[in-house]
Formats: sequence, structure tokens, C-alpha cells
Amino acid sequence: MKLIVISNPNFIQEEAKIINGLFVAGLECLHLRKPDSTEKEMRELIEKINPVFYNRLSLHQHHILTKHFGIFRLHYTENDRHQKSEEKLQKLKEEGYKLSTSIHNLEQVNLLSPYFDYTFFSPVFDSISKSDYKSNLPQNFFLSDELKKIPIIGLGGIDIKNIQEVKKMNFDGAAVLGTLWKDPMKAVDTFARLGKSNPTHPNPIGVTNFVAPGFKPGIEKLQFISNQTNELTHLESIQIALDSGCTWVQLRIKNHSPGEILKQAVKAKSLCDQYQAKLIINDFPLIAREVSAYGLHLGLEDMSIKEAREIVGNEMIIGGTANTFEHILLRLNEGADYIGLGPFRFTSTKEKLSPVLGINGFQLIIKQLKDLGKTIPVIAIGGILPEDISDLTAIGVHGIAMSSALIYAKNRKEMVTNIYKILC
Repeated sequence: MKLIVISNPNFIQEEAKIINGLFVAGLECLHLRKPDSTEKEMRELIEKINPVFYNRLSLHQHHILTKHFGIFRLHYTENDRHQKSEEKLQKLKEEGYKLSTSIHNLEQVNLLSPYFDYTFFSPVFDSISKSDYKSNLPQNFFLSDELKKIPIIGLGGIDIKNIQEVKKMNFDGAAVLGTLWKDPMKAVDTFARLGKSNPTHPNPIGVTNFVAPGFKPGIEKLQFISNQTNELTHLESIQIALDSGCTWVQLRIKNHSPGEILKQAVKAKSLCDQYQAKLIINDFPLIAREVSAYGLHLGLEDMSIKEAREIVGNEMIIGGTANTFEHILLRLNEGADYIGLGPFRFTSTKEKLSPVLGINGFQLIIKQLKDLGKTIPVIAIGGILPEDISDLTAIGVHGIAMSSALIYAKNRKEMVTNIYKILC
């Protein structure tokens, strides 16, 4: 059963810190509801929340802020809902927004637009935050599946003692407000106890579940690295790779805010899932964890693999960039699952280019690894062309990574097919 938190309607001390703590504790979605707030006040609060959690926020007010922060969840009160046309709701869905609303009479469910992803129904029990807000549900109430045109989340008076009753009533989830904010400094602890009382909550306290469905150990031999040019975006380049037959895709975005990268990562994960491909996130372990990526890739100037492992858990693949034999030894000691060794030749894809290795440099480093009896999959990166692959595999390279060479190929599918034949 889903567990959603609704914010305190008033601004409280250290609110952003508490919200971050709730997300770290496993909260799937928090509704920011500040009915008397100004846009400036809401903006200032969101700016203090870790950007990696923006895609878990739903805004009740000041929807204009969603585009600035990369938030894609919108909530509409009953009054707001009546002012939105079907055409407007349809447009929002087409733009990728997740929409929710509220009802206070279950008969209203049949009147809701199909563009809403779920609705709150309240009050299930007598409200904790509003003493005069009483439940009208009969004793032994059960919500019929026939009535659930869209998922219905129970709200009102829910606490640790009765959260299991919400499940028995056949609601699709529970939203909590009053029980959490009676003592804001204990909100995270209260949420943890709620999670333990709700064992079907998708990410209860203490459970790491960040690996994409269908996870299988193994490092693929053809890896695509996203690229943005004057002609196409990162997501468009990923679409090209997937259409061409690539099944391992790295999203590598530089010089953008974490919030914007997270937004792109969510879309990239959706694309990869459609093709049953593996998504690797470059540089950002929190984002990799948030979108349930298959793996994470870290550059030489990024966080250490050991630190990243504490964030993403033991099951996620982590690869590390290397330019020298010493770098590879460092990566081995850190616990890397594979090495991205390069650059093989000059490439315009990467801004800060390490010294070019060429075939001789690769041959020397692979030999040094063999002489030490060390084994780890090495992926050749940096300006790789199809005609380089046979020589690289002959000296012991596990696979290759490509970007521009694939994007600008005349017949991409044929090229990918031929590459797989050489590598496998």
C-alpha cells in the first residue's frame, strides 16, 4: 500500500531538512501543500530541498514553479479541478505530468477525469489536524473495486494505530498529515514507525531496493554514451542508440543542475525500460539510486566508488574512468565492477580530455594487468571507430563505448549488428 505524506500547511522550522530526511528514509511522494503561501515562500522552501528529490514532490499551489525545478507532479483541489478543462488536463499529461486531486464524497470518483493518476478521499477517520472534521464512513466500510475508476488514497486521521485498517478498507494507499506534524522534530521517526506498520509500503525503512527490475550481473560489450549536439538532445541521442539495437546506455550530462539532470534521467529510464535496455548514470549516485538505474559511472574527479557504494548499495553496477595503469589499480581497490579506459584517440565529446592512449597505450596497460594477474572488464572509450574494434579485442579489451560514431553512422542498425558480431 502506498504511503504519501502531506506537508504541514504552515512553514515550520528546519522544514527542508525534515523533508530531506523523510525522503532518505524511503518516502515515495510528498505533497507540498501551503494554501496561504506566496510563490516566493514556496520557491525558497523548494530551493532548500535536495534537488535529487524534486521528482518526488507534488505541488498543490504555485504550479508555475514546476518547470523551474523539474517537478512533474501536480495536485488540484476540488475548486481548482473544476476550473481545468479536459483539454488542459490532457495537455499536461502529454507533457509528462502526474496529476492528482481530492474528493470528499466517493460518488465523485465517477465524475473525475481519466487524466488524473489518483485521488485523495477524506476523511477516512476523524481528522487529527482539524478537530471538527469527522468521518462519515460506516463501520466495517469496504471500498468496492468497481468504484475505483482511478486509485483512491485514504486521508484523514490516519496514524500508526489504524493504518492497517486503511488497507483492510481496500484503499490503494494512505496519506498522512496530522500524525506526522504534531511533533515535527520527530517526523522522520514517526514515518519510520508508519513504514514498519505498513509492510507493503514500497520502500520501508532499512530496505535497499534501488536496482532496476530484471537486474542481471554482467558488463555488456557495446556501450553507448549520450551526446548533445546542435542537432539533437541527449534523449534524442539515446533514442537513436536504442532504435539501433544498443542495450547499454549511459546518460552523461555535464554543466546542468542536478534537478535538470534528474528530470532527464527519469525520461531516459523510461526509454530504456521500453527497450529492456540498461541505463547507467554518469557522475550522480543519488540520481542513479532515485531512478533505479542499472548502474553508475564515475569519472576521475568524481566521488570515490567507495562513497558512492554507500549511497547506491551493493547490487548496483559501478564503473570508473581510468587513463593510466595506476588509475586502474585505484579503481580495483575501490571495488569497481568495470573500467572505462581511454581516450583511445582524440574526441570532441569530452571537454577535459586526458592524454590519448592509442593502441600501443592500451596494449601496454592490458599487459600490465595480465602480468599482475588482475582481471576486470575494460571498456575502451574515446573516439572509437568500428575499424578499431578487432585490434582492441585482440589485445584483451572486454568491450567498447561509442557516441558520435554511432550517431552519425549512415546505417546505424547494420553498424551495431556488425559490432556485436565482432565483440561476441
